Amino acid sequence: MYSTSPSCFYELGTCSDSYDHYQIQNPKLSPRSMAEAKAVAATNSHKEAERRRRKRINAHIATLKSILPNNIKTDKASLLGEAVRRVKELKTTTAQLSNIFPIETDELKVARCENSGLIMATLSCEDRPDIIMDMIRALKTAEAKVVRAEMSTVGGRTKSVLWVKMEGSENDVGLGTLRRGLRMVMDKSTLLAGSGQGLPGNKRPRYYQS
Repeated sequence: MYSTSPSCFYELGTCSDSYDHYQIQNPKLSPRSMAEAKAVAATNSHKEAERRRRKRINAHIATLKSILPNNIKTDKASLLGEAVRRVKELKTTTAQLSNIFPIETDELKVARCENSGLIMATLSCEDRPDIIMDMIRALKTAEAKVVRAEMSTVGGRTKSVLWVKMEGSENDVGLGTLRRGLRMVMDKSTLLAGSGQGLPGNKRPRYYQS
């Protein structure tokens, strides 16, 4: 009976590679010995694959340890739990930022806020130097007072979100006046951008939706 030590015929490769190599060196093996050699080769192949898998996992765990805070436990379960929490946090932050930045199409939305008595106006269009002054004039015409404002500008596009308080906001007259004034602001930006009079680099015509 031959002793089929792994180091005799197996280093790396597939089970069949190891077995074929061993069979070439020992052409007179009995069927039983050949079966045992093949089984050992398969076992060694699986052990090597498992060793490489564990090595990759440990490398990824080490990477997580290097980028996560030092005040958490270093066991694998704690590291993976913290990684999952951070990914969820980043997804939430990304979703929030996507609501702040201007979109590619011109957009105007004016609607009442529930239970606050305020009106929220969202305006997204081409940026231009005098757009804020035009917005102020539109607000004054509608007798609207700004309570809160958020503005962002990216790549020649601007987005403004205004929370305003209006006298008589329970009727649609003031709301319609505000909507018409802000639409004029948006249309002016679109016309100036189309004629090349907007900010440098803003040459693509845009279309609004409301």
